[in-house]
Amino acid sequence: MKTHTDQEFERELMSIRTRLMTMWGSVEKMLAGAMEALQNADRGMAESVIAKDRDINNLEIEVDEMCLTVLALRQPAASDLRFLAFSLKVVTDLERIGDLAVNIAERVVELCAMPPLKPYIALPHMCKIAREMLTQSLEAFVRRDPELARLCFARDNVVDAYYVKILRELLTYMMEDPRNIPRVFKLLAIAKTIERVGDHATNLAEQVIFLLEGHDIRHKGIGKPERPGAVLVKPSKGVLFVSLANSARGPIAVAWAKRLAPSNIEVGCAGIKKGVVHPLAHAVMEEVGLDCAEVHPKSLDEVDFGAFDLVVTLCEEGAKLAFPEGVHHVHWPIEDPAESAGKPDAIKVFRAVRDDLASRVEQMFRET
Repeated sequence: MKTHTDQEFERELMSIRTRLMTMWGSVEKMLAGAMEALQNADRGMAESVIAKDRDINNLEIEVDEMCLTVLALRQPAASDLRFLAFSLKVVTDLERIGDLAVNIAERVVELCAMPPLKPYIALPHMCKIAREMLTQSLEAFVRRDPELARLCFARDNVVDAYYVKILRELLTYMMEDPRNIPRVFKLLAIAKTIERVGDHATNLAEQVIFLLEGHDIRHKGIGKPERPGAVLVKPSKGVLFVSLANSARGPIAVAWAKRLAPSNIEVGCAGIKKGVVHPLAHAVMEEVGLDCAEVHPKSLDEVDFGAFDLVVTLCEEGAKLAFPEGVHHVHWPIEDPAESAGKPDAIKVFRAVRDDLASRVEQMFRET
């Protein structure tokens, strides 16, 4: 933010900014506390999260009143007016995220009176990504970095992918034993709540871009991969991902597919030439609680195509290949992140590919 010659006006704007940052950090901590309470069946921690909701509500009211006072008395223009419009919008999303953290904590209180359904693994990972989106949008605001804010859009795809998998798993528990229904409903509510947190974090990132660049990007599908009809082909037997060396794109796609595909779908990957899984592919998948360790790179010559009815090529070289009769072929033009190895932003390139593939694979197996 620019510095004003009117020191009182400057203090008023900084006071609003400080309260926004306090809210941002507080709701992230509430989410972390709610998820820790779930993992540890800690009723006391859940109740402490619920108690913090009043503080968030008070901050929302303070920010609203301060913004309206400045608008009435200062008649700001240009970037100052945009900052106040930004503040009035993001404070609503932040307060709602606080409410969502309380909703999770309330379900945890109820779950504490029941035996655990299963170890909680996917839910904490899903929540961790949503919290990181919050932190990322805050850092973008503080550092005035719109490109950092844009990274949140692709991460929302990862949250959505987790939600689909968790939904499928929990419905299976419910069908296996009707006695699980009460616990499943509460866990489904938590999963949906975390998915909504991801949506609100995306809203925050969009507002940061509005603040910094002066244009509105809401409702434009930014960060979502294109959906040509071929992408929507779904396997009924198995899917094989084909890339050049099977060192990054293939193993990442397989890790997501193993997480998201129904249990009766065979999942594999192969390279036009045989390679090894890149260390950064391992690293970025570990960030979202998945593992490439079980992926053993192989060449196309080693593949038994009888196990697959869909091939997804991830490189231009693969797009030109012919595959056995009866095997559908879809091409996803995904850049090879291994080409960025050694560059300062290599990890960001791997993350972008990971998040893109998460969204595509989630779409492939949605309602399968």
